[in-house]
Amino acid sequence: MLPNLGQPILKHSVLFIIKHTIAILSKRNQMTERAAPTSHPLAETFSRIIALNASFYADIGSIEADWFLAIDMTNCQSDAFTQTLAYQLTRYPNASLPDLRTQASFLLGEYSWYVPAVAIGAYLSEHRVPDLSLDNLALRRGTYTWHYGNSSGEAQRTEARFLSGCFAALPDDPAANHPDAIILPDADALREWLRVKLEAHLMPIIEGLHSVTHLSRHALWALAADNCAALFLQYGDILKDKKWAQAEGLAFVKVPGSPLKNPRTDFVTLEYEGHCETFRARGGCCRYYMVDKDSSKCSTCVLHKPAERDQILLEHMAKTYAQPATTS
Repeated sequence: MLPNLGQPILKHSVLFIIKHTIAILSKRNQMTERAAPTSHPLAETFSRIIALNASFYADIGSIEADWFLAIDMTNCQSDAFTQTLAYQLTRYPNASLPDLRTQASFLLGEYSWYVPAVAIGAYLSEHRVPDLSLDNLALRRGTYTWHYGNSSGEAQRTEARFLSGCFAALPDDPAANHPDAIILPDADALREWLRVKLEAHLMPIIEGLHSVTHLSRHALWALAADNCAALFLQYGDILKDKKWAQAEGLAFVKVPGSPLKNPRTDFVTLEYEGHCETFRARGGCCRYYMVDKDSSKCSTCVLHKPAERDQILLEHMAKTYAQPATTS
C-alpha cells in the first residue's frame, strides 16, 4: 500500500503559494515606494514663494466649493463678478462715497495684486512661471497671519489655485524635461510670456469693469501696472537685489504697445541723511481718498505733483530714521 502523499504535497503547495505571494507583494510595495510620485515642480516653487511672503498663496488642484473660476470674472452678470464688486463696499463700511468707479478701482487693485503676485515671484526667484490663463485659475478669499516686529494679526487675502501644472521655464531649469514644462529660450522670452498671459487675463475683466462702472480703461490698466511694478520692487527687497528687480519691473510694464505702459508708473529713489529708499511712483489712482472726508491721497498718488510726492516721502523717511535704534 502506497503512502498517502496528498496532504503533505498539498500542504507544501499552499505554503509555497503563500510565501511566493508574500514575496511578490513585498517586491510590489518596494517598487511602489520607489515609484511614488514626487511633488510637482511648480508646487515646490509655490511653497518657496509663500515662505518668502506669507501674504501670498497659490497651489495646484481642482475646483472646489469655496473657489470660483477666474474666467467667471469676465461675465458681468456672474455671481463671481457681482459679488466681488459688491464686496468692495464691505471693506469700508463707513464710506460716504461708495460710487461704482471707486468700487472698480478697489476690485482691480486687489485682483491685479494677488493674481500675478506668486507668478512674478516665481519668475524672479526661479525663472519658472505658471500659466495665468483665465481657464487655468480659480480664486477664493482666505485669511493669513501677518507678523511685523513684535506685532501680529489676521488679514484677508485672495488665494490662487492653478488647475493645471503647466509652467514656462528656461532650458537649464532642473524640471525642463517635465511634461508640463514649456521651454523658452531666455529670460526676456519668459518675461514676455508672463506679461502676455497676464494682459490676456486682465483684458476682459477690465472691459467688464469699464462697461459697468465707467471707470476708464486707462485708469484700470494704470492700476494694474502700478501693482506689477510694486510686486517687482517688493521681491527685489526680499531677494536682496533691488536694482535688478527694478530693471525687470520696468522691462515688464514699459513695453511699447502694451496696455500696461503709461508715462507715470516708475520707481523713484530718494536719499535722506545717507539713507536711500526706492519707492514705486504711481501711474494711476486707487481712489482711496474718496472713501470718506477724512481720507487722504496716498503718498505716491499720481494726483500729487512729483515734487510734492517726493517731499511727502522725504518727510516719511525723516520720521523713520529719526527713531532711536532698538537694542536686541
